[in-house]
Amino acid sequence: MEKINEVDVKSLEFHLYRGDFEKWIAEVLQDTDLASEIKRLQKLSLTGNSLRDQLSFTVSRRFKRLTSQSASSRF
Repeated sequence: MEKINEVDVKSLEFHLYRGDFEKWIAEVLQDTDLASEIKRLQKLSLTGNSLRDQLSFTVSRRFKRLTSQSASSRF
């Protein structure tokens, strides 16, 4: 999540539109919900900082949902 703001935006564009993020998230992290959200970003055809911002927002939102679910399931 932190690396989204550090990696060159051209690299983000390359990997997003090739489907690398979606595939990695689905196969390695086994998070099909986030993979679907990332796939939807491809359809927006964002570039540059707009893409970085939306990617960061999407991943952060999913992280918050998962951590809040985890916290509530402990009680």
